[in-house]
Amino acid sequence: MKLLFEWSLPIYTVSEANNSDHWTKKKKRKDIQKRWIWVTFQKEKPKIPIPCHIKLTRVASEKLDDDNLPVSMKYIRDALADQIFPGLPPGRADDKKLGLTWEYDQDIVGRSLSVLIQFFSLD
Repeated sequence: MKLLFEWSLPIYTVSEANNSDHWTKKKKRKDIQKRWIWVTFQKEKPKIPIPCHIKLTRVASEKLDDDNLPVSMKYIRDALADQIFPGLPPGRADDKKLGLTWEYDQDIVGRSLSVLIQFFSLD
């Protein structure tokens, strides 16, 4: 795999599976995450080769366990896939059959809250 480019975005993530926030707070968080992805795609206009491997790294002060980490990135993953494959029904653009593979990681760093998004070619 070859790293094509990466973005570090100031996106706050939590495990949505273990979260009891009011639905309006969850929706606001989701909308902010999706907006960061949309704005970055509009600004950068990246050329994404297919197939592509995308690594999402959560940077925070505490670790999530291994089953909550992917759940915390759900809206980010959906927003990225929607930008790469626009026009598909919600939740369909990240299908493996379309050529995207996903990896999740986390890094514990002070109080910084962000998500590092790395795009790799599979050639």
